[in-house]
Amino acid sequence: MSSSHSSSPSGSGSSRRRFLRTAAAAGAVGLASRLTAMGQESRGANDMIGVGFIGCGGRAGAHMSIINQFHKEGIARPVAVCDVYRPRLEAASRKCGGAKMYNAHEELLEDPNVDVVCIATPDRHHAPQCIDAINAGKDVYCEKPLTHWAQFELAKRIEQAAEEKGRIVQVGTQYMADENYAKVGNMIKEGIIGKPVHCQLGYFRRGDWGERMHVPDPNAKPGPDLNWKRFLGDAPEVPFSVSRFFQWRLYWDYAGGPATDLLVHVFTPVFCLLRLDYPQRVLGGGGTFQYDREVPDQCNIIADYPDGPSVVMMNSLSNYTGIETKIRGTHGIIILTSRGIRIVPIDPKTNKETEEIFFKWNGMGDTAKLWRNLLECVKTRQQPFSPISAAVRVQAPLSMGIIGHRENKVVKFNFQTQSLELS
Repeated sequence: MSSSHSSSPSGSGSSRRRFLRTAAAAGAVGLASRLTAMGQESRGANDMIGVGFIGCGGRAGAHMSIINQFHKEGIARPVAVCDVYRPRLEAASRKCGGAKMYNAHEELLEDPNVDVVCIATPDRHHAPQCIDAINAGKDVYCEKPLTHWAQFELAKRIEQAAEEKGRIVQVGTQYMADENYAKVGNMIKEGIIGKPVHCQLGYFRRGDWGERMHVPDPNAKPGPDLNWKRFLGDAPEVPFSVSRFFQWRLYWDYAGGPATDLLVHVFTPVFCLLRLDYPQRVLGGGGTFQYDREVPDQCNIIADYPDGPSVVMMNSLSNYTGIETKIRGTHGIIILTSRGIRIVPIDPKTNKETEEIFFKWNGMGDTAKLWRNLLECVKTRQQPFSPISAAVRVQAPLSMGIIGHRENKVVKFNFQTQSLELS
């Protein structure tokens, strides 16, 4: 947000300044070449950054492939894996060249060979495991969303722990893997489009295949090879269900639907470009109109920030006709396209468009680049592209939208208590 939070108390201002400092430090130049040079200088296994994986499902497999490639480059190596499902755990160990296997994440965090932890478990486990990793002295790559929709208080504790312990946390919104956000963010701050007042963004696809994940064993049941109790964590105790275990994204107890699965990707860049803080109020809507599931298949969120902007987030899993992300200002517009970022200023005197500025994407959506950025930050102790300070504040309106949808109420942010309130 370009303008100050005049209605916010000083406590909110100080938290915003912390975020601005981390956002300003997130830019990186020549990232891949610097990391490769580091690897070439120290090829010994003990000199490479050791990565441990907590959660070994489909998304974790993509992260393992990246670290395996980094191992070849002498940058990092997979050293440990952890999962509550034995067949998945053993497959992950094989994929990672015989990495040590753990049944509990607390045991993995005691492994001295683990320098960085990759957390790719169900949403409800992100916060507790992230906090445990930070307290164990590990840096963290945490898959999005930062927390389950009902765990906003835990999200704040992650930021507090990281700040107190001096640990680096990169949140896995791969759209953030681009230096252009820092450049354009500075231009917005300097007034290139005037005062940002309205934003639109959306994530559309046809089908709920992303949540309706593959069931590898329809006959699976709790026992020595499947720890149902550990899977549940602090979720309500319910009888074992194959669908709940393998297709957990379909259920409110473990996931938040499109808001925290999909909209988080397109909202995070807007948040960071505008360097927002917490929203003043949020309205959530949508519903389950097509598919047989608990979480919505259509989702809309409106987040109003003190003194602007108003951010409109839209989603449908029934139609893939999308919309461009647009940031409307009093003197221009910024459009995030498939090719890059368009900046179209408007002359306030003539009310006509002036010369357009264009930044071609340089990594947006590249998970490997997001990892390279984190590993460089492990060395330099600078803040990464998608830092914890941003992720906590991104989580707020998404959680507020889900709560508002479920409770049929407006959700407000109390800046004095830093908490969510139903209205």
